[in-house]
Amino acid sequence: MDSTPEIDPTPNPEPTPVSEPTGGVVLARSLKLAGESIIPGASLLLDGEVASGVGHLIVGTLARMAFGPLGLLAVAADSYSKSVSGKSLLEQIRGGVK
Repeated sequence: MDSTPEIDPTPNPEPTPVSEPTGGVVLARSLKLAGESIIPGASLLLDGEVASGVGHLIVGTLARMAFGPLGLLAVAADSYSKSVSGKSLLEQIRGGVK
């Protein structure tokens, strides 16, 4: 009898290739960034999420009064992150640390 090991019939799955964003996606994200530079929450408003966009606008205004431009930048970054990835900035940071 031959004592050769059995070969696993299931092939190793190859990693899914990362696709480059299309021109339309790049343009939409550029518009969202430009909007965030004017008012925080703009990217969410462009996505049609009015309540969340207005909430970011109010919080961004309050953050600017309390913390200056850095507070406004943090709220705008959170809005953009939520618009593009569906996760808040804090969720993005926590997701990367395990």
